[in-house]
Amino acid sequence: MRTKASDEVLASTSLTATPSGNVPADLADEVHAVRDIVLHMIEESARHAGHLDIARELIDGQTGLGAR
Repeated sequence: MRTKASDEVLASTSLTATPSGNVPADLADEVHAVRDIVLHMIEESARHAGHLDIARELIDGQTGLGAR
């Protein structure tokens, strides 16, 4: 979820900066820069949005693409 605080942090931090917090051990090989964290958040958001879209389609039978 986007918040004012996260927008401010990203606006003032280089995507190539090293994360200043603790990186979980299971992600240590994957997370080397702020860019890696942002990409992970985008992937997670897309994944969850996709799951919700599938559930909605099962409920109402409509696909996500309507008339254009």
